[in-house]
Amino acid sequence: MGEELFGLGNAAPIILMVILFYVLLYRPQKKQQERQQEMVSKLRRGTKVVTRGGIFGKVDLVKDNTVMLEVADGVVIEVAKPMIATAFMTEEELKGQNTVEPDSASEAKDKE
Repeated sequence: MGEELFGLGNAAPIILMVILFYVLLYRPQKKQQERQQEMVSKLRRGTKVVTRGGIFGKVDLVKDNTVMLEVADGVVIEVAKPMIATAFMTEEELKGQNTVEPDSASEAKDKE
């Protein structure tokens, strides 16, 4: 009678737990994974990166599944793309990625 939540009976707590799991765990993890893949897809020669193992280097060559990193003068190592944790883009790289014109950017702000 009064114990049923939205007429779902005993299934209500399970449904609420599934929704909570999705909102708190799955969705943020999926967004983080998408940002990681986007960052790795934008790697170019000369981009400074840090691997998940803490190795600092500069991208020398980008292959299909790996990246060649120059970690010291004349020392190049091959690293799997998913192991790149952070990329430090230069201002020129950031300017090159900006595809929104200044006028349309201000119009987008006005609409919000």
